[in-house]
Amino acid sequence: MSEILKKMSETARANSLCVYSICEIKDGRSETVNIVPSSNCHNCYSVAKVFAVTAIGMLEDRGLLHTDDLVYPLFRDQFPENFDPRWKKVTIAHAMTHTIGLGIGGMLDIDCQYAPDYPSDDYLSILFGTPLEHEPGTTFVYTDAAFYLVSRVVTAVCGEKLDDFLAGELLVPLRFREFAFSKCPKGYPIGATGLYIATEDMAKLGLLYLRSGELNGRRYLSERFVRKTLGRFELKASCGGYSKGGMNGQLLHLNPSTDRVIAIHSHQGQPDRLMKVLEDENML
Repeated sequence: MSEILKKMSETARANSLCVYSICEIKDGRSETVNIVPSSNCHNCYSVAKVFAVTAIGMLEDRGLLHTDDLVYPLFRDQFPENFDPRWKKVTIAHAMTHTIGLGIGGMLDIDCQYAPDYPSDDYLSILFGTPLEHEPGTTFVYTDAAFYLVSRVVTAVCGEKLDDFLAGELLVPLRFREFAFSKCPKGYPIGATGLYIATEDMAKLGLLYLRSGELNGRRYLSERFVRKTLGRFELKASCGGYSKGGMNGQLLHLNPSTDRVIAIHSHQGQPDRLMKVLEDENML
């Protein structure tokens, strides 16, 4: 076991943290330690957003869209009457940066809300029927609704649902062991959450960005889109690298300077605390 995995597992056990598994990929070598017995796959919650970003990047690399494209032309016929005209200014990038203009945090958060109580089983109509409180691009309001829209953009552009697109273009080629996606009543992946994968497979996405979009001799993303994403689209600067966290203690971290990826699945396992131990001991 690597020194980092040893330190993290010792810290988790000593503090009775419910950490299921931790994967480290260092210099291309993947190693996983299981701490609390659990199933093979777990909900990575908001780390799913990075997978949705990756799908958008693949489509942009193929010239099928640009992140600065307006959303309205893709869904012109699906907007309700008397919708807020500011929706016509919303871009894909606004959705990917949570700056659509919504004033409601947590909208379409199926992890915290009872979805059968939503006013409609058409989540897109709920979203497009919501008035914007801010000018698009001006105000950050974190909401899963933004990435449900990203999921639907993928389908509008390429004709495949997000899960089918990612399965064919990313997950199967990278040999993910198992995967499943939470979906809305209309059958579209939520995009923002609800991706169930193994910890070592979550780490593979970090390695893809660490390797500038190319793995095992195949290019999945352009170097240009990787540079564009890091620090902007979900993977934010943290602990000397870039991280994306998820509800209930999920984490994906990549550090270009040390050529390392760390992925954590847990239930309130305090991944920030584990990373702080490594940072304090200069082990990242």
